[in-house]
Amino acid sequence: MSKKTLVVVEDEVLVARDIKARLTRMGYEVLATASRGEEAVEKVLRLRPDLVLMDINIIGEMDGVDAAINIHVQYDVPVIFCTAYSNRETLERAQVAGPYGYVLKPFNNRELEINIEIALYKHAVEKDLADTRRHLDATLANVSDGVISADMKGQILTLNPSAEALTGWTQDEARASTLTEVLRLLPFSPEGAALDLVELSHSLSMDPRCRQHVCKKQGGVLPVEIAVSINRSLDADLMVITLRDISQQLYYEEEIRSNAFFDPLTGLPNRTLFMDHLGISLRHRSDGDQALFAVLFVGLDNFSAITAGLGHEQGDQVLREVGQRIAATVGTNDMVSRFTGDKFAVLLDPVDNAAGVLEICRKIQAAIRRPLSVQGTGMDLSASVGLVLHHDGYRTTAEIIRDADNAIHRAKLEGAGSHVMFDHHMYETALTFLQLKTGMEQALHDETFEVYYQPIVDAITEKMVSMEALVRWRHPTRGIISPADFIPIAEKTGLIVPLGEFVLRAVCQQLRSWQAAGFQSFQVAVNLSARQFDGHLVELVRDVVRETGISPSALILEITEGVAMQDVDRNIVILKALHAMGLGISIDDFGTGYSSLAYLKRLPLNTLKIDQCFIHDIATSAEDLEITRAIIALGHNLNLNVLAEGVETNEQLQWLKSSGCDYIQGYYYCRPLPAAQLLLELQRKNLLVGPAA
Repeated sequence: MSKKTLVVVEDEVLVARDIKARLTRMGYEVLATASRGEEAVEKVLRLRPDLVLMDINIIGEMDGVDAAINIHVQYDVPVIFCTAYSNRETLERAQVAGPYGYVLKPFNNRELEINIEIALYKHAVEKDLADTRRHLDATLANVSDGVISADMKGQILTLNPSAEALTGWTQDEARASTLTEVLRLLPFSPEGAALDLVELSHSLSMDPRCRQHVCKKQGGVLPVEIAVSINRSLDADLMVITLRDISQQLYYEEEIRSNAFFDPLTGLPNRTLFMDHLGISLRHRSDGDQALFAVLFVGLDNFSAITAGLGHEQGDQVLREVGQRIAATVGTNDMVSRFTGDKFAVLLDPVDNAAGVLEICRKIQAAIRRPLSVQGTGMDLSASVGLVLHHDGYRTTAEIIRDADNAIHRAKLEGAGSHVMFDHHMYETALTFLQLKTGMEQALHDETFEVYYQPIVDAITEKMVSMEALVRWRHPTRGIISPADFIPIAEKTGLIVPLGEFVLRAVCQQLRSWQAAGFQSFQVAVNLSARQFDGHLVELVRDVVRETGISPSALILEITEGVAMQDVDRNIVILKALHAMGLGISIDDFGTGYSSLAYLKRLPLNTLKIDQCFIHDIATSAEDLEITRAIIALGHNLNLNVLAEGVETNEQLQWLKSSGCDYIQGYYYCRPLPAAQLLLELQRKNLLVGPAA
């Protein structure tokens, strides 16, 4: 521990030397001695000692008291006066300098040491207190919260600058007033109460924080969060109040609440808030409310075309306008929500009957159909609507939403601007759809689909020239499921793509087996879906043909007339690439679509298949007969082979033969069969040609 340093001021040289010697023996370090006041000031300010031992009566114009005063102006150091005079006048004058002690001459060493140690300790404590006070003042001056201290009677002691700004009172004004005058509080909410701070200070339990409104001195109120704490001591208890301006916090809370429950684009309630209100409506019915309510899903038709053509900003503008139109159509007690994307949900509660719901639905659709212009571009809008009317069978909101979804899906299928009210049959259909979709996914994973083959016969030789591959599904519990039931589901869900690949691979593997068994001339036609054209169809076919090692000419790809007319230019490029590999191309179901002959000429076709709907009544319908005759003539004029499918009777067969139809397919010759049974049936019916027979 370093020695404490001193400066001794004494005008008698011998006395000064004696004091210095004593202090040195006590363990102190005397930095210097001075005999005059001016000299004392200069040495103390330069040497910065821990303590000054000052004689009051020294020579020169500046005595010890004046020197001490001058020193204290520039340097905080404890001064002990040494004097031979103890009269009242001298002591009173010395007090002006704020001395830390007096030592009367002559003094002994113990007395001097005690005075020095007390002075040093007292100065250190006062310095710590001063530093603490300075730090506290700096903290209070810079803290953003308002801080007010008061005694338990409500007499204000301090206000920091933030509290001054929040209340409009200065600290001096507040000290001359009371806490209840300075801090006038009002309830934060209508159902709340204003805090009585003085009464609260005597309470044993206090809320740590609460919200209030504070009245400013100059007028107006401010929302604040306020906290009160009591610092209890033996001398006097102290009340400390902190208050924080929560104006910005309330704004952020409102923003968070708005974002949590309202759509930022349209300003309408979002899905979360809609579901909350729907739950309330459902609970009211569970509690005995007999009134009906309804849910409407409103979906814009072809909205993706708007965003694709005009951009997403314009699409957003359309959504805002449509939301406003729907909201303006329904009642003030009803709710309109932007549910997802371009789908709006409407909760009508209450409603009288189904007819009233349908009337509101028509009004909504009419409002949406009104002309709309976005950035100078006029557009015609329409919306499909799915409706659900509450009944006693509903137990959860999820069931209602599920049925509304099914209803709008059905409405979309019926065409733009349609509306459909959900019924139980629709639910059963949707449930079946879901079950079949799940079953198909499992069947694809387990590879339990089967491929059947139906012969295609030359009309002249009545020998098989090729066959068509047809997929069959043997469900583990439902048995054989008709392709008419599961193929549309596969198309809608996209499962047709992996299903099509499964059939293609199975057919090529079967062809390889037949070719290895000596049936080199067998050809098989495989149906293609429009969705398969969206992927890497050419690469897939090339890879499968290469992997199985079959001759490309053994494979025929069938497309429907509708597929051929979708994205014609792209499909022509794909079909030409497949045809160039050596594959045959056939167009199926011809006559049921709206194909252009100009495009038809550009397709690399080998065969034209007449749809069975024309063959079925060919013997009795003059119209079907003429259409079939025209298709045969058209095919031959385009140098295509013509195939009639769905032939079941000899009468149909004979007419087709006489009309020049090239190939026949149908139950008349053979039903579709698994590969293992097909050869036996072909041999039994003598449909094989050449050595294979």
